[in-house]
Amino acid sequence: MSVLTRRHFLATVAAAPAVAVATGRTAQAQTRLRVLLNSDFSSVNTWFTLADDRGFFRDAGLTLDYTAGRGAYTAAGRAATEGFDVAYGDVNALVEEVARSNAQAPVAVYMMFNRSPSVIAVPAGSPVRTPADLAGRHVRGHATDVALQTFPVLAAAHGVDASRVRITTSESGMGGLVTGMLAGECDGTFGYDSTITAALITAGVPLDRVRFLPYATLTPDLYGSALMVSRRLAREQPGVVQALVRAVNRGVAAVAADADAALAATKRRVPAMHAAAERARLEHTLHGDMGHPEGRRHGIGAVDDARLARGIAALCRAKTLPRTPAVADVFDAAFTVPAADRITSLAGA
Repeated sequence: MSVLTRRHFLATVAAAPAVAVATGRTAQAQTRLRVLLNSDFSSVNTWFTLADDRGFFRDAGLTLDYTAGRGAYTAAGRAATEGFDVAYGDVNALVEEVARSNAQAPVAVYMMFNRSPSVIAVPAGSPVRTPADLAGRHVRGHATDVALQTFPVLAAAHGVDASRVRITTSESGMGGLVTGMLAGECDGTFGYDSTITAALITAGVPLDRVRFLPYATLTPDLYGSALMVSRRLAREQPGVVQALVRAVNRGVAAVAADADAALAATKRRVPAMHAAAERARLEHTLHGDMGHPEGRRHGIGAVDDARLARGIAALCRAKTLPRTPAVADVFDAAFTVPAADRITSLAGA
């Protein structure tokens, strides 16, 4: 069945109703929250939609009003400027907001991606094999792409003079970026491995025509997407945040246990979705972005403080940010799901 071990899955499901009832009592009945997603509805945020469909948020006393995002790297900044209660997006962008002493910056409360999902895609036959090979090359991506925005960390980690890499931006869809690269318009493309894979499938391009330089191995201290909440909400209504985190955790468990149900939840909201592409995106997310060995030790949602501190420091150095925030300024562990209820295995998905 599952990407969870059977015993852990059954324990999680058995405990979940009691958890939801308990947290629902703490939260005000049907508290309404404004939620900014990383993108429109898709397979890689389906823990929200499946949780909604199965009543997990309702059980927790919550009603979520969703706004489609414009990319994971924009979520933290938009949450700060537009007053969202909840945001789902890249934690490195959150570090930047906090490092600039933005008092309205949200705080992360559940680390969804314990690996960086970022890659630089290159044609399979490209001479680019290592970061050093990028010198003198042309790499293209969206201006707010996480891989593009965190490239200074990769460059610094591997002694690459970033000024020798020609970086340009484009508003084309990911399919256009990748097919343009294969046509010789550039040497590489910034993106997520899941998004680029889905774009290739949608475009009918064989996956073996592209190779990845993965940030997950080249910059191993970086995390990826996280659930964030406003500091006001965390301060004034901690019970609501606790209820939200546990309901999202139930949603992740449900997605891990039944990918078909997760994809169906997405299709109900996006009838025109490309089924094969979205399945590939979800598989890449579960296996890769949420597949760091750290998950077996700490569970999905939690972080390794020492690793997160190294990632924060590397980002702040590479991007010359005004200060280096402490881990607690970025991730509030007070809301972490109890260890017994965390998902600790995604193997076998």
